[in-house]
Amino acid sequence: MPNNSILLSMKHITKIFPGVKALDDVSFDVKEREIHALVGENGAGKSTLMKVL
Repeated sequence: MPNNSILLSMKHITKIFPGVKALDDVSFDVKEREIHALVGENGAGKSTLMKVL
């Protein structure tokens, strides 16, 4: 049975730029052997999330 230990954890991340809430209470875990994709429209906060990471 594979080990499902958490390699990365982000909890309750919020990022606000003047006049814009780019991230609002974002949380996720990445466990061993998991693959994740980050998709969304332009301006959805994908790049901001990666910079916070």
